[in-house]
Amino acid sequence: MLNFHTLINITQFPGKKPALFGGRRMKFIIFMTEKNRRNFFAILLICILIASLGGAYLNRYARSGREYERQPGAELLEISKDLSIYDIDVIFDPENARLICKQNVKLVNRDDIEFNSIYFHLYPNAFKEEKRLPFLSDEKDAAYPNGFSPGWIDLKSVSIGDSPVDYQIGGYNNNILAVMLDKPLKPGGSTDIAMEYSVIIPNSIGRFGYGENTFNIANWYPVSCVYDHSGWNTDPYYAIGDPFYSDVSNYFVNIKVPSGYVIASTGDIAEIKDEGEYRIWEIEALAVRDFVWIASERFEIGSRQVDQTTVYSYFFPESRESGLRALDYAAYALQIFNSCFGMYPYRQFSVVQSDFFVGGMEYPNLVMIDKNLYDKEQLFWLEYVTVHETAHQWWYGIVGNDQIDEPWLDEALTEYSTVLYYGHRYGQDKENEIYNIITGEGTQSSLEKYILDEQEINTAVDQPIYKFSDWILYDLIVYRKGAGIFREMHRITGDEVFYEILRKYFENNKFSNAAHTDLQKACEEVTGKSWDAFFQRQLE
Repeated sequence: MLNFHTLINITQFPGKKPALFGGRRMKFIIFMTEKNRRNFFAILLICILIASLGGAYLNRYARSGREYERQPGAELLEISKDLSIYDIDVIFDPENARLICKQNVKLVNRDDIEFNSIYFHLYPNAFKEEKRLPFLSDEKDAAYPNGFSPGWIDLKSVSIGDSPVDYQIGGYNNNILAVMLDKPLKPGGSTDIAMEYSVIIPNSIGRFGYGENTFNIANWYPVSCVYDHSGWNTDPYYAIGDPFYSDVSNYFVNIKVPSGYVIASTGDIAEIKDEGEYRIWEIEALAVRDFVWIASERFEIGSRQVDQTTVYSYFFPESRESGLRALDYAAYALQIFNSCFGMYPYRQFSVVQSDFFVGGMEYPNLVMIDKNLYDKEQLFWLEYVTVHETAHQWWYGIVGNDQIDEPWLDEALTEYSTVLYYGHRYGQDKENEIYNIITGEGTQSSLEKYILDEQEINTAVDQPIYKFSDWILYDLIVYRKGAGIFREMHRITGDEVFYEILRKYFENNKFSNAAHTDLQKACEEVTGKSWDAFFQRQLE
């Protein structure tokens, strides 16, 4: 996630507008007459529409809302064989802001111990009580522009086979479901857990909720907690950072919606069926960490092919020009990161303009972007946030990590990946400029200024999210100082070895959860040297 409002508060950005076109093209445009300039941009916009949309549907009432996806690649089919499976049927009732759900989870025990119970996150319950919301006090008005609105998940039943099983709901805000198994789940075995539940969607423009244009359906269903070396991870929905930690699984989700709605989602569209005044969207997502969908009656769609992936941009009619720019940013980023890190294995990736006050948020195959960043005066930040969230497809989406206990691992690498995008697309001078902007390098840094006003601040990069008191400090340390770790690694190794390290880290850990020791291992495998001293020094 990239908190845009925190970012602009701490960044010393020069008053001039950033160039929208690079190199010689920009110089050519500058010396045109005003009349020719207008004609040029009119022609350019038409060319962009023709070239970049291709077979995309600008008409949101097209039957599918976007082209049907091709079959998943061999790599996804292979990795998906031994994963847990979520089968979910959803009825979307926008009039009452409600979801009615049936879910079956085939849960595979991929650990080396047997389980007598299984734990699930119930994230919607974090939005039920006003005093326990996952927002800081100064964010509440932005998250709830129409006043507080509760959201929650109402669990109706839990069963294994045809038999009801015992379960308990607990945690800080009733955010954890414990399912008592009728018999132990042995290593390598599986069990099928069926649930029926309804979800009330809050009138909130955060990750989970709705505004004037979109329903943001994220972290909305019972999802299995991760079991690792520390046991079951049952953390609450913290107000700072991205408090999510999950394993990759396969998802087969059928969403029944009023026919006027278009859905952007994780995964591939398998089929869309008309049923009276409704449509049923059948969506398949193999080997993903989470499943998110965004529904709107206002979406228009642009698309572009990048290698094996179709990139989509979902936007509102009044934001068409910026929506196509977002498509351009995402397509370039995907192409650059494919080359630098390793191929994106999925068939689609979507950038979605949303009622979302924070800035940007990553999910598998989809990123959510604040609608206000599509304003013409915000195009610099639209590019920056779109690229940052696209980089998360590699660092969080494909290579996962514990975002609660080691948030720097994905955020810092994602932030530096964003810097690298500018270098690859616009040149080394632009890369240096962007890096200096986000870190304040060359002047007294934002972190130093912050510390002058505070006492006893722990500035170590390697801290869990619940150690941070506010978003500004979290951003300064996890994103900015964290990006400096990779900048220094890059300086020490040079281009060739640095990118070899990132590709090694990617290949070693894709579709799994990594720790910083795995990053260190990749450094040592590539260079043949110990990196103990480097990481001890940098993580302090």
